[in-house]
Amino acid sequence: MKQAKIIGRVFCSAQCHGMKQKTLLLVQPLDWDTDKPSGEPIVAADCIGSGSGETVFYVSSKEAIAAFEDWSGENSVDENYPPIDAAILGIIDGKQIE
Repeated sequence: MKQAKIIGRVFCSAQCHGMKQKTLLLVQPLDWDTDKPSGEPIVAADCIGSGSGETVFYVSSKEAIAAFEDWSGENSVDENYPPIDAAILGIIDGKQIE
């Protein structure tokens, strides 16, 4: 999992059927230790209803598919995977690093 801060929202006039009306947010990845920006902002599908300015954790790559409620996790020939690279899974209220 990775940490990020929500810095904006992406508006679309249309989304592909596999997105099921997910909100797309612009997030700035953050370093876990310093909370400083780490890399370029990315677009992530919001699965929890997070808002502007919140610090969240997200997954990327194929793991982001599992964030979609209707995806069964089974692989079949006709399976249509949602076309996402990142999904927000939770809001960070605080953290402790030892």
